[in-house]
Amino acid sequence: MLQYILALLTILTFGYFLFRKPTLETYVVFIAFALPFIDTKILPLAYGLVKVFDVITVVSLVFFFKDFISFRASQKGKIYLVLVVLFWVCLVLSKMNSAYPLNNLHFIYQPFTIFIFARFLLIYLEEEPEAFYKFISAFQLSVIVLAGIVFLQLLVGPFSYSADISGNIVNEDTGLIRYPGLFQDSQICGQFLAMGSFSLLYFKPDIELKKKRLYLLFFAFITIAIILAASRSALGGFGIGVILLLLFQNTRTKLIVGSLGIALGLLVFIIQPKEGVFSRTDSISEDYLFRKSIWEETGEIIDQYPLLGIGFGNFQKYIKIYKQDLYLEKSGGEFYYFNQPENGYLKILVEQGYLGFSIFLTLMVVPILKGILNAKVKKEIMYSIAAVLAWAVAFNTNYSLLDYRILLAVATFVCLTIFNNQPKTAV
Repeated sequence: MLQYILALLTILTFGYFLFRKPTLETYVVFIAFALPFIDTKILPLAYGLVKVFDVITVVSLVFFFKDFISFRASQKGKIYLVLVVLFWVCLVLSKMNSAYPLNNLHFIYQPFTIFIFARFLLIYLEEEPEAFYKFISAFQLSVIVLAGIVFLQLLVGPFSYSADISGNIVNEDTGLIRYPGLFQDSQICGQFLAMGSFSLLYFKPDIELKKKRLYLLFFAFITIAIILAASRSALGGFGIGVILLLLFQNTRTKLIVGSLGIALGLLVFIIQPKEGVFSRTDSISEDYLFRKSIWEETGEIIDQYPLLGIGFGNFQKYIKIYKQDLYLEKSGGEFYYFNQPENGYLKILVEQGYLGFSIFLTLMVVPILKGILNAKVKKEIMYSIAAVLAWAVAFNTNYSLLDYRILLAVATFVCLTIFNNQPKTAV
């Protein structure tokens, strides 16, 4: 019941601000501020899976429809609009072509609503001089709050306002607690924190030194929060993102951070901690073999449906009939059939085929490659690229895009990369 109350309060709060200031800024900045609760369902499962983000976005589309459909001849970046439309077409075709065209139909509107946000975000960033730091400040606050919830759970234990929390948070054999924050799953929590942490590196040109140091301290604490979430892939993605940033720093910074990294590595080796993510190191080979078996089974499905896949959201439905060995047995003898192949990229590939998968990758890769080429001119662009890379690494072990907070963070950093590539760009 609590989640429905929170959903209602969030929507009413947005309505209040929209009534007072009916501008695009109200929508975009509110989404960033309300990010912790934006994935909350507004109704019980029996009545559908509409979430707070869907309601706010559809209402905003009605209010700002003229902005949404307005295109100027001078606007760049139309290639991304073409790619998004092609992705929609492939998504719908894969669903219609599948054996289960009506299964999980509510997943279909998610790629549409996220594009509405991306479109409005880029318009707002382009047209408002102070938009960038207004939005990023709100986003930073949400990242800090979500990381803070993890530390709060360290003191009082895991909690959630939602009944959808994952069952793998507490390992009964080892006693390991994987703190999920406000997310359904600790891996998704780790992915978000790894990605969102890089937003804290954006500083206003006139920022005070004390405030800058405070944000750097928050950045360091988020590393600990990722460890508490016990997400190895997220920690690895975070590390790769940091290494990428180091490549574009001066020699002094490289030496300082490199020395700290070596010192931390030696400390871990000497102390040999057995808590959090470190307590899971003994199971790496076992986990890999387990995942490998699922990947091989998924590969067989891909070979059968290479072009359009088995349809968006149909993986679990399909394996219940054709791959019945892909399940876990829960306590009480209940079977749980996987709803993803333990790999985000494989899930997209198996459900949408090579056609949809190639468009998805293009949407991710093109702005990143352009950003790397522009990095010497605009070093700030590497923060958004590092964030996307951190998520991309962790996405290899877990499909997380069903959570709007992850999807919004990915869309945000891709949009920031596009915006910094072409300052006067709109989608």
